[in-house]
Amino acid sequence: MDANFSIIYISALFLLLAPSIIAQHVVFDITKYGGAPNGDLTSSLERAWKAACESTSASKVFVPKNTYNLRQIELNGPCKAPIELHIEGNIVAPKDPNQFDANAQWVRFGYVDSFTLSGGATFDGQGLTAWKQNNCHKTWNCKKLSMNFGFNFMNNSIIRDITSKHSKHFHVNVLGCRNITFSKFSIEAPAESPNTDGIHILGDQHKSKYFTQTLEQEMIASH
Repeated sequence: MDANFSIIYISALFLLLAPSIIAQHVVFDITKYGGAPNGDLTSSLERAWKAACESTSASKVFVPKNTYNLRQIELNGPCKAPIELHIEGNIVAPKDPNQFDANAQWVRFGYVDSFTLSGGATFDGQGLTAWKQNNCHKTWNCKKLSMNFGFNFMNNSIIRDITSKHSKHFHVNVLGCRNITFSKFSIEAPAESPNTDGIHILGDQHKSKYFTQTLEQEMIASH
């Protein structure tokens, strides 16, 4: 093989491999940050998110299959590169509604560009206790309950293959986002769950020229 042909061959091989090289994520596994099955995931997820958000390469926070408990959490940017939160396990909220700040959501994301939430996880808000204690479905003069998800000022983001189950209040609040897509997003709400609406959108393109929304819902509601 002469020198010129070798250079051409190596160059062609690099071009073929380049897309796969670019597509690789730096993985931040929560087990390396103290996350353990049936344990409290909150602190380890916060630490893994912070490290991933500081990465200058595309990053992925990985939560392997199992069941984890999660207290109220807020994961914010801006991040230095695209970031994915890939959760294969089941995430369970505290039952007691008094453990939540109802002005925020149980799991809240904010100020991130190029974010993905994926993995097939079920987020169980354990709303049954809260529904029995609350009458917000009858009057606005009541103690507010927390929603499962909040997405605030997120751009170019995708939420896919995720289930929101038994939220204490509405399931999702979307505020001031640009180009956010929900794909294969399921909602589970039994008939006895009061005032557990699906996705509430504020600041979309119909209300402000500064925001655009792409909402691709595949929702399963049992009520």
